[in-house]
Amino acid sequence: MCKDRYDQEIKDLIPHREPMLLINKIGHIEETSSSAFVYIDSLASFYNDERQAVPAWVGLEYMGQTAALIGGYLLREGVIKPHLGFLLGTRKYQVETDYFLSDKVLEVKCIEENKVGEDLATFACTINYQGDTNIVASASLSVLRKQM
Repeated sequence: MCKDRYDQEIKDLIPHREPMLLINKIGHIEETSSSAFVYIDSLASFYNDERQAVPAWVGLEYMGQTAALIGGYLLREGVIKPHLGFLLGTRKYQVETDYFLSDKVLEVKCIEENKVGEDLATFACTINYQGDTNIVASASLSVLRKQM
């Protein structure tokens, strides 16, 4: 793997590691929103050589890891305590394609929509190709932060 394929900050904020670290670069992180970039190429996990693409169902994990950046950011800033993050479920995962195309960069965006106490949050997430405003995938994620 290329040394600079992943932002070091991602590894500081979430526990995922290759081959299950699926997001490559951070766009931004704030208390209630985050964005990340994903490289779709032959080095990407779940890359299908025959199709020269990544199946669109993997987008759900791209969204989950991008949302997890917010929890890592809040922990680093001292806003929340150490916790385990669980993706409880998703509603309305809609995709406009069966595969994310090779030699493209995806932009994944997550915005916290609702929060119930300190433990439960819902995120509105979208995916588009970098430089293109057309959304190719969207979902609402429910996430549980369980205190350790």
